[in-house]
Amino acid sequence: MISERFTRHRAIVDEDGNIILESDADSAKQPAATEEMTTWSWTEAPPTPEEIFDVLDEIPSSYDDDLCLAETGVSEQLSGVRRHIAEDVLSEGIRQYSASIHGAKPLLVGIKTETDSLLKRLGSFLSQPVWIPVRGARAKQTNRGLLFIGDTVRFGGVFAMIFLALFVALNYQSFWEITRSRIAPFLSPTAGLNADIASALEEKLKLLPGLPMAGGSEGDLLAALPQVGPPDNRIVIPALNLNVPLVTPKYEALLKGDWTQVEKDIQDALVSGVVHYPGTARPGQAGNFFVTGHSSYYPWAPGKYKNIFARLSDLKIGDEYWVYYGGDKHRYVIRSKKEVRPSDITVLDQPPDQRLSTLMTCTPVGTALRRLILVAEEVDPVNGTTLAVGERASQQAPEFNMEALPM
Repeated sequence: MISERFTRHRAIVDEDGNIILESDADSAKQPAATEEMTTWSWTEAPPTPEEIFDVLDEIPSSYDDDLCLAETGVSEQLSGVRRHIAEDVLSEGIRQYSASIHGAKPLLVGIKTETDSLLKRLGSFLSQPVWIPVRGARAKQTNRGLLFIGDTVRFGGVFAMIFLALFVALNYQSFWEITRSRIAPFLSPTAGLNADIASALEEKLKLLPGLPMAGGSEGDLLAALPQVGPPDNRIVIPALNLNVPLVTPKYEALLKGDWTQVEKDIQDALVSGVVHYPGTARPGQAGNFFVTGHSSYYPWAPGKYKNIFARLSDLKIGDEYWVYYGGDKHRYVIRSKKEVRPSDITVLDQPPDQRLSTLMTCTPVGTALRRLILVAEEVDPVNGTTLAVGERASQQAPEFNMEALPM
């Protein structure tokens, strides 16, 4: 509330139209004009601004204190009003929610009653006995519930078998490649040998300097030439016994931002091998040399590389593969293996301080639900150490048989 001290200081107008300012001493008395108070008459002319300022200067300083007290009281009163309004709104909201809950209680009870009644009727219907005629025998008695479950199982089983047959038929090439790799060790000539003996034979074969030549033992000029890569770009994965052409699509669609055409170019390139994803680093460069290939594709689609990466999941961390690019050999060792969503394009990132390579294919085989990602580091072809950006690989000097060189 406004201070009573402030309310006692007020102005009045007498019968002659004069404005009179009351003081504390006579605030309770009947207002009347005195000689000590400054007055002016409204009968002649309104007061000028100077006269008003003179009157305000004569107001005691105590009026300022009263005004501050009045402002403080108003602020407290406004705060109280806001608090009361907030309390009223909160209490009204609680009351309305409570009323809504109480009003919905009969409805919930009715829903529960109807649900119980429906379940009882359904149980009674399913428990009704039925007789199934059997050829050459007495009719077999069962109930509707068991009959419904049996029909559902039979229908679901037939549907599953049809789906499985179609799925295998569409992806038989990939499944056959996986199956053949599983049974190959049992069909190998060394399958019956001891594992240590077979491993020793493999190591001995790796030390063989070259295949024997027919017609002489002195050799010829070709035997003395340095080792060179294949004439085209290729990727070799020894653990999977793969030697696949490496195809790089055109860059025009990528530069234009035509992503539909980029996808079409990649699909067209997959007919001829595995694809070096356009826009990613080349072998030997800083960044991520990204390679993708089919794990399975439509049998009627053209090309012979529709299932080239069907066994990519067989690769383990530590396995290596080689890339021949522009006549140079690059060696990569797998460091990580994971599956990602098709929308995860972070696997295409190009780190500026590493020389990486990524192999990608769809997984599980025959679907496009996930992507299998194998990330490898480029290592030195000779000593196997990780190559830093800008570091040159060691060159293995060829061994020359000086006696075989012509005169």
